[in-house]
Amino acid sequence: MLLKKEKPEFEIRPLYSIREELELIKEFCWQPKLAAGKIYTEEEIDAVEQRLNYKLPQPLRELYLVLGDYACEKKDTYFCRPEELHWSGGYLLVEAMERTRRGWGIYRKDPYASVYSWERNGVNIYGEVQDEKPKSEVIRKSARDQYFSKQCFYWDIFIIQHVLDKVMRDWWELHQTRMTEELSPFYIGCSLPRKLDELRKVRQRMEEWLVPISSKAELLRVEMSGKNAGPENYVVYAYTNPEKTLLVLSFSAQQKYGLITKEPVLYSFAERVEEKTGMLFWSWNGQGRKRMEEKEKEMRAAGLFKR
Repeated sequence: MLLKKEKPEFEIRPLYSIREELELIKEFCWQPKLAAGKIYTEEEIDAVEQRLNYKLPQPLRELYLVLGDYACEKKDTYFCRPEELHWSGGYLLVEAMERTRRGWGIYRKDPYASVYSWERNGVNIYGEVQDEKPKSEVIRKSARDQYFSKQCFYWDIFIIQHVLDKVMRDWWELHQTRMTEELSPFYIGCSLPRKLDELRKVRQRMEEWLVPISSKAELLRVEMSGKNAGPENYVVYAYTNPEKTLLVLSFSAQQKYGLITKEPVLYSFAERVEEKTGMLFWSWNGQGRKRMEEKEKEMRAAGLFKR
């Protein structure tokens, strides 16, 4: 496949280092999974690059150096482990999606070393590897650049947001193992309004106390689409508090936030966060759920869930 000649509509910038952001995220990963995995060394990544005869994008190196194979669990969307990286023609698969043929990676001739997407050969529609190895792991004419979106183009944004999705999935699925009738390490936020002006007010109130986990705003912003949506209409993927003892993380297609703490806390802790952010939180142990349901009922009656 010949490289397309079109260029991104946005100005190209160098990739950011995301090591500081990943170090912070690491503190909020599901620790038993992190501890059971492998953290790679600089020497090991250097050896992979020598084998590939290719310098990996800095954010990808940092992913392996800080989180190791934490995001490589073959479930949902997952990154390939360094030892699994290999070229198929001019393509290097970096991330795949379970139960689909979808893959993302690098095209060797891409001058921007950006994120490419393609349909994977050698796997069925369920993402299961087939016995017969194909000549190419990329289905012919399926590879595409992603010049249409910074979020899909840059490896730093792509990795940060996909890792945060992985963190949220783990907490959603596993937090009840650390929950009691009074304590929980994970609280679910009230649904966000869909009206753009109201959503902006929610974000501004949150940011009176919370701070994005990165000073590089571009890494975390998800711009809202739709009629009358402008650059001021966006959701921030993840916040922390000034002490960095909690993570407020977007999920459900940016329609909710979850509150993650390093250790299980009383509901009174979530209430203090509510006082400072204007948000409501509830837990699967039942605390706060009635208040949240009443709040969402009021919001629905006021038409806040309609664009």
